[in-house]
Amino acid sequence: MNRVNQLEPLNQEHESAIVFANKILIIAKSEDRKVLFNGIETIKKYYNTELEVHFQHEERTIFSPIFKEHREHIQMATALLKEHGFIRLLIQRINLQNANKELYEFATVLKNHTHIEEKTLFPLVTSLFSDEQLQAVINFTPVEQY
Repeated sequence: MNRVNQLEPLNQEHESAIVFANKILIIAKSEDRKVLFNGIETIKKYYNTELEVHFQHEERTIFSPIFKEHREHIQMATALLKEHGFIRLLIQRINLQNANKELYEFATVLKNHTHIEEKTLFPLVTSLFSDEQLQAVINFTPVEQY
């Protein structure tokens, strides 16, 4: 299998994340409280069903090997890992009172983060990771959440 193709599932999730972020940016402009409330609920559902698993995937199969074996790239990995934490925090604090601002912030951070991973992290992974490390990326199994 082509080394770049081994990141295809994550690439597809990134494409979906960009589409999702653009949808939330549109919702963030609404003055309708019902639309904003639904936007908040949509984010929480997306996080619980897709985004948290995606973060775990990257953290366990990409960031972990970087910290262990590719230490020269720890600074970048740390910055991206902190953004995962920040996105999680944004989701926890989002509320209807500040919905426009918080929806906009969430969507903007998610979109920017995703672009950085696509343009910086993934090319690095394809050039640095061993075949075994790339195989671990493609064979990822998420931890079940209770």
